[in-house]
Amino acid sequence: MSKFASVAPFRVGTRSSSWRRTGRTDVWRIVVPALFALAAIAVGSGVAYAAPPEKPCAAGAFCSYPEEEFAGQVHELGLQTTTLEQCVQLRQDVEVRSFVNNTGHPVTVYQDPYCDTGAEFATYPTGSQSPRTTYVARAIKIWSH
Repeated sequence: MSKFASVAPFRVGTRSSSWRRTGRTDVWRIVVPALFALAAIAVGSGVAYAAPPEKPCAAGAFCSYPEEEFAGQVHELGLQTTTLEQCVQLRQDVEVRSFVNNTGHPVTVYQDPYCDTGAEFATYPTGSQSPRTTYVARAIKIWSH
């Protein structure tokens, strides 16, 4: 061997410090999203734990209620009386606080009575129930897909 050549000692059972840092980073990349997912499941959504309305919403209808938890006089909008993908105003004499989408189509619920997206809105799949809206629902749009 030349006097300039050096041999690094071989150590069994040791890892470089860069491996440990990379390994820890990779673990956190897995653990943090998993914790967020578990927290989301634990908190849940109002839809998952809602008690069904006393009177079921008819097939092909969107049912709105003036009070939370499907209380008060139900107002039904059927597919026969609405046009798909058109803005339909809900009853203006009451504030809609809960609803059931049983139309067989996705429905977007709007805070604005003219379906303006500048106010609050959200789309709900068919079969969804919302026992508490975060805003007063004033209009809907039933989608064809």
